[in-house]
Amino acid sequence: MSNEASTASGPRLDEESRTFVKRAIATGLVDIDQVKKVVASLMSQNSSFDPRAIAGGLVGSGALTTWQANKLLAGKNKGFYLGSYRLLRPLGKGGMGVVYLGEHHVMKRMMALKILPAESLSDPRRIQRFKEEARASAQLDHPNIVRAVDFTETEGRLFIVMEFVDGTDLQHAIARDGVMPIAMAVDVMVQAAQGLAHAHERGIIHRDIKPSNLMMRTDGLVKVSDMGLARIGWADAEGVDGKRMLMGTADFVAPEQAIDSRAVDARADLYSLGCTLFFLLTGRPPFTGASVAHRLAKHQTAPPPDIRRFRKDCPASLAELAMRMMAKRPEDRPKSAVDLVNQIKRLGGMPSSPAAMSAPRRIAPAGDSAVDDSVYQATIDDSSLSSNGEVPVVVVVDDFDFSNLPDIPPITPAAAQTHRNTLKTLPSHRMARQVTQPAAAKPARSAAAGDRQQLLLGMGLAIAVLALLATVSMTAYTLAKPEKLEQPKIRSIEDDGSGQIIVVRQ
Repeated sequence: MSNEASTASGPRLDEESRTFVKRAIATGLVDIDQVKKVVASLMSQNSSFDPRAIAGGLVGSGALTTWQANKLLAGKNKGFYLGSYRLLRPLGKGGMGVVYLGEHHVMKRMMALKILPAESLSDPRRIQRFKEEARASAQLDHPNIVRAVDFTETEGRLFIVMEFVDGTDLQHAIARDGVMPIAMAVDVMVQAAQGLAHAHERGIIHRDIKPSNLMMRTDGLVKVSDMGLARIGWADAEGVDGKRMLMGTADFVAPEQAIDSRAVDARADLYSLGCTLFFLLTGRPPFTGASVAHRLAKHQTAPPPDIRRFRKDCPASLAELAMRMMAKRPEDRPKSAVDLVNQIKRLGGMPSSPAAMSAPRRIAPAGDSAVDDSVYQATIDDSSLSSNGEVPVVVVVDDFDFSNLPDIPPITPAAAQTHRNTLKTLPSHRMARQVTQPAAAKPARSAAAGDRQQLLLGMGLAIAVLALLATVSMTAYTLAKPEKLEQPKIRSIEDDGSGQIIVVRQ
């Protein structure tokens, strides 16, 4: 290495730097000519020759990615290749494993590789679900859905080859850039609903729609990704030991999906899409809670919040559509993804100028270092194709314990009457919202007002009793009164010579 890693007039590399260079060349990620260029550049800048400086020079020249350099600096020399692909960096991680950006060594085409973690290879249930995801993706071919190209098993690894979306997921976009402009969020909804309509027409329910599963390309094209929890016809993954499993993510799951994931239809995806719209415009999920059980309970019972509480610039028509999408009963939501697209296009009060609709459609891609910061710790070791730090998306329903809920306080007659009087005075479109307000939110009544209510209630009961007695008495009198006999009316009298025939009216 003395002639390879130094120049004729410059100092030799120290042992640590020589070891780093040897490791980088041995992996095949760089060659000696690329190292020489970096060393010469560092010498011209009078920079030190330590491994980190050399690694930085290789990243700056494009020979290495930040992820590759960090692995080499950590002493790793494996996990850079998978089949015909050289792994460049992780794109993200999800319920089924880590997704990497890979470059085909011959075609030089960038693809996204979704790899089943090594520890899952001993779990037939995980393998079956991974294959179902590949089959679901293979049935779909739409501009707004991430396309699957191949399913491969190599070197003991299972992975799906998918198209690479040069952009970022919307969860990361909101965390980085803040909440979306109204027009941009509406455009996202239309594109996502069009992709879902294509899947629903083929009998595929996604069941895990959320911001991190919506990818936006740098030109504004939105693609639905991650079919890992998709239900294909009747097929579904069974829980361990026959237990019912919650399929989906607690912040965006439909109420009926938390009860039975296998019985949901396309409207469950529309509910999750409504929760996603709420997140894009407010930066938070519609329901929050200290635990999964608390959030699921709110999805079951709490009314959908109004986006206008957090976004004053949100048009009323869009806020009301979001609440319809998040309706508790599936029949109260848009009938289908196609119907949702039509409703969005008919929205009033939306930005109509070309500048307002086109300006916010572009988005910056996820940078190399930005993704590394969030995923690197999960992929640093030699078994980097793992799901360490994976966020669980499958929850056993039996774990939800509602036995600690507080007892319902008794309702006094005065409180019941007050509640009925309040309902009579409410407009019909506000009644549902008013009845769900907790009692603690109502202003406290004075003791005198309570006494008056008690007095009025007593008087009302007395009047009701008197009316009942009068009604019973009249009924008894009517039944006991003798029926008055009346003389029948004669319709006609005829004489046929032998006597009179009297015809009486019936």
